[in-house]
Amino acid sequence: MQSKNQDAEINLLINLSGYVDSKISPKTWHSLGVAKLAMNIAQNLSCSESEIQQVCLAALFHDVGKIGIPEQILSKPGPLNNGEWSLMRLHPVIGASIVEAMDIKYTIGPAIKFHQERYNGSGYPDGLHGEEIPFGARILAVVDAYDAMINDRVYRKALEHQNALSEIRIGRGKDFDPQVTDAFFLTIDDC
Repeated sequence: MQSKNQDAEINLLINLSGYVDSKISPKTWHSLGVAKLAMNIAQNLSCSESEIQQVCLAALFHDVGKIGIPEQILSKPGPLNNGEWSLMRLHPVIGASIVEAMDIKYTIGPAIKFHQERYNGSGYPDGLHGEEIPFGARILAVVDAYDAMINDRVYRKALEHQNALSEIRIGRGKDFDPQVTDAFFLTIDDC
């Protein structure tokens, strides 16, 4: 059972997450979509109830670190320059720091910190690859990419569902954990 303090901190994170989502994807609550799909994938991967709850919370708060990124970068209608990308790449670390400072029952900081890592080591913030990436972060990587592709962003229109699925297929084993990618496709097929 969570304490009143934990409830208050989770509510604060939900509000921050909703605020950030309104800046990056004005018509949808990106993090809620990521959380729902991540939870279904974790279930398809036969994760424990505790692991499923951890993944769901990490997904819900995965972009909360964007609260520390200047709004003009979050809402920029065009491509980011190198300096802006350097700042944007800080959001997973900022997010992990925020949640780790709070009194939350589950350890979700590593999944948040490493959700932008890529299976082949080309991601950020630390260039982790393969099994070095926490399992929850590997789930978030696939789901975050998919949800970002199928929803409008300030800098581009949404991709069609089939085009987004093609991009995920192309990224299997390169950007995304093959086992998680396979579970993603099973989950999408069940939806």
